[in-house]
Amino acid sequence: MKSALRSSLFLFALLIAGAVLQASSATVTAGSGNDGNSYPFLANDSGTTNGQAIDYQQVYSSSAFSGPLAIQSISFFFDQPLGGGSDVLNGSYNVYLSTTPMTVNGLGSDLVANRGGDWTLFAAFSGGTNTSPIWTIHGKPFSYDPGNGDLLLEAIASNQDFLPNGAGNGFLESDDFGSVTSRAYVIGTGTTGATTDSIGLVTVFNTPEPGSLVLFGSGLAGLAKFLHRKRSV
Repeated sequence: MKSALRSSLFLFALLIAGAVLQASSATVTAGSGNDGNSYPFLANDSGTTNGQAIDYQQVYSSSAFSGPLAIQSISFFFDQPLGGGSDVLNGSYNVYLSTTPMTVNGLGSDLVANRGGDWTLFAAFSGGTNTSPIWTIHGKPFSYDPGNGDLLLEAIASNQDFLPNGAGNGFLESDDFGSVTSRAYVIGTGTTGATTDSIGLVTVFNTPEPGSLVLFGSGLAGLAKFLHRKRSV
């Protein structure tokens, strides 16, 4: 019995180590910058500093991903040529991820209906972070399989500093081609009657740091070696 258990643990450890090491190299950039977009982090057009300022959704084509990945962080680029302030407006932000039944240029005006069944809080944070030249949000790892549909990112900003678009705010790099990504958003409260268009932020999806994964994988491999030695005694 003990010998069979050790053998099973040995094989399990080897499989996990191999899978972790194999997953360490996946980083995906969705979109190609040709313009700038201030929503949802760098401008507040709601007219108030109280309550929800914007509910912003962005869909990414599954074709931008070569295979399943565990998203650990998300990065955006500050659009230097357009100028303006590069700080995320003060306020509270919740960023969610999910698989979605909708497609690029297919988001509906009801934001709740655009969410998938795996809609999950990825990160919650406060504003004030500088986005120049690149800004990264770290969150709870989200497993995404492009075989199950397109990817949805949703950012809900509340109690933002009031800074209307065009009043000194900055811009993040955006892709306006509508081939890989597009958006839907509601300014102010509510989730229905969303504006939809072909604009989307250029976004980098990062898996866990390769170094940490290698160490983790090495540890599992060490465990496997130990169990194999114990089994041989």
